[in-house]
Amino acid sequence: MRLLVLGPLALTLACSGPEAPDDALCRDVITRVCLARTCAGVSEQLALGTGDCQATLQERTGCASEDFAFSSPSRERILSCRLPLVRKSTDLDRAPSCGDVAEVLQSCPDVINFLGGRQP
Repeated sequence: MRLLVLGPLALTLACSGPEAPDDALCRDVITRVCLARTCAGVSEQLALGTGDCQATLQERTGCASEDFAFSSPSRERILSCRLPLVRKSTDLDRAPSCGDVAEVLQSCPDVINFLGGRQP
């Protein structure tokens, strides 16, 4: 019985702490998208070419700057669209599944536009 109560409490506490700043959240999304650039549609919709994916997207968005702040799309929208990218793993060295990335490409056109991409 104690395990049933303490288990969820431990998970809740493990996710607590200060919010990541907007620049860090933006770079997190970029890292995850770039890890999945071999998935169908990613490079094409984001017009990535053969250059450095992370550098390109950070330059387009401006989130390399420590004083970066989301306006449109909002921080909440970015967090919502990020969910599929972290669904199976929060490890920044592990690419999200192509199915999860496809969900973001389809469901979050405003985020794709923010990253400097284009809709098919």
